This record gives sequence, structure tokens and C-alpha cells, in this order.
Amino acid sequence: MAYYYWLILALILFAMEIIVPGFVILWFGVGALAAMLLELLGVHNLIIQVVAFSIVSLAFVAASRTIFKKYFLKESPGNSIKTNMDVLIGKVAVVTEEIDNTISKGRIIIEGQDWPARSADGNIISTSTKVSILRTDGNKLIVQ
Repeated sequence: MAYYYWLILALILFAMEIIVPGFVILWFGVGALAAMLLELLGVHNLIIQVVAFSIVSLAFVAASRTIFKKYFLKESPGNSIKTNMDVLIGKVAVVTEEIDNTISKGRIIIEGQDWPARSADGNIISTSTKVSILRTDGNKLIVQ
């Protein structure tokens, strides 16, 4: 297999990584580059190239997962990445639609985003009131 087939595969995989986030496809592109390097060094056996591609790709996937978990997730509570809702906890928002838990309605605006909200203690909260976000419940923010 000519080296340029591996190069084309690597470029396709790199382009796919841009479109599909997750930092996984990138490592298969690196594996394709490793197989291309073997071809350039004179190893023309396709089986050896495919094995090298597989080993390099999987090794990089495993290493990147370990590194991400160790260094990027350690500061998050429960060892998980905060979602966009979780970072809102503790912030102040403004009620844009009266919050009434009995009829399941109420909306707030925070950082320019509109969110459904419910009262933590069940009290009705009127429009234009400033509230503090306590926690999340599904797609709703629980406020006080």
C-alpha cells in the first residue's frame, strides 16, 4: 500500500475530528501517520502497517483518556465535567415569568439565557424579582 493512502486516511480523520468533537478520531489519524511512516521506512507489508495503525491509535486513545481524567476532571466535584447548567448554581437571575410551582410555570433570565425555573420552597415569585440559583432539576433551575 503506497504511503499516500495512509496520508489521505490521516487527513480525512483529522478533518472528521474537527466536525465530530470528542478527541478520539484524532488519534486514529496519528495511527495512520505511523503506518505511513512505516511504509516510507520500507516496511511494505500491509498487515504490519495495519497492526501498527491499530496499536498506535488505541494506545493514544487510552493515554489521552487517562490524561484527561487525571488532569482535567480532578477539580470537578464527583470527578465529572460541569455542564452549562451546573456553572449557573449560586448566580443571581431575574424572573421573567412568575414562578408558580402549583401550575408548573416560571422562567428566569441569566447571562442572557432564558431558563425554566421553579421555587425551592414552593412560594410564588413575582416577575422582575432577583433570585439565586440553588440547584438544577432536569432542565429546570431551582431558585430562591
